[in-house]
Amino acid sequence: MTYNPRYFSTGQVTTPQITESAVTEDKIANDAVTSPKIKNATIKTEDIADGAVTLAKLGDDVPAVGIPDNSIPAAKLADNCVERRHLATGAVDTDEMANQAVTAEKIRDGAVTGYKLQDASVGTNKIQDNAVIGSKIPDASITTAKLATDSVTKAKMAANSVGASEIQSGAIGTSEIANGAVTAEKLAPGIGGGDTLTMLPVPATALDQGGITGTTQPASVDLSAIIPVGTKGVIVSIACINQSYTDGGMMAYIFRQLGAEYALQVMAPAVNAPGISNGGSVLMPVAADRTLLWQAYVSGNNSTELVIYILGYIV
Repeated sequence: MTYNPRYFSTGQVTTPQITESAVTEDKIANDAVTSPKIKNATIKTEDIADGAVTLAKLGDDVPAVGIPDNSIPAAKLADNCVERRHLATGAVDTDEMANQAVTAEKIRDGAVTGYKLQDASVGTNKIQDNAVIGSKIPDASITTAKLATDSVTKAKMAANSVGASEIQSGAIGTSEIANGAVTAEKLAPGIGGGDTLTMLPVPATALDQGGITGTTQPASVDLSAIIPVGTKGVIVSIACINQSYTDGGMMAYIFRQLGAEYALQVMAPAVNAPGISNGGSVLMPVAADRTLLWQAYVSGNNSTELVIYILGYIV
């Protein structure tokens, strides 16, 4: 039947006169459906236009369940419906993050600075091999405890870096000393281990004086042509030769450098014929100017010859 408004009086069409699904969208006037006409819990997600629910539409009396106050309860939100653009700046705090939710991929390169790290929080397994370079190590921060045994090699030591204080007492033995490394200057006073004895292949004649007929005054003989500078002592021998003899005696002396004590004495043979009397050899000190002091003793009507020989020297 065709609807004609003139056949119906005001208030005559009630619910029983309206068939199921008879009221279509075009039969409802704009703004005709008010809040009291909407049954509770009947508006579903598909009935809400995208972006239609704004902050101003959220009432103060909406209960908060696990999320901030004055917001939609978690049970009312579909999975994955809240995007980044819906979050206010600073809205995500520690409480909103699940444990272990922040992975390495979520951390921007260079974002983790020193003051963000807890003391002693970076373990060995967190440091990449060869990642720590010299400029990252503070001065004087590497102590003995940080060095592995035998880790400091000769190549890692600066020239002249090991002084006397760094060498353990008694650590240098014979094997640590190079051949010829210990010179005379390195020997303590009184140590003669550095002395060198040189024996001459043929005894050198330092003095050969004949025709001595009377006792002489002490005199020096120069050895500089025979021994080197710095000689400490010489091996010396003398011979007293009888040139003529009547009576009395003939004798020759080599003196030590200090006082009148003689170091070597030899007597010529008391016979009325030429003869030689050789004295033994003796090691005796030599003066800094490389001279020896000698004297001959002759009594009676006699004549003798004195010969001084140098057999070797010590420096």
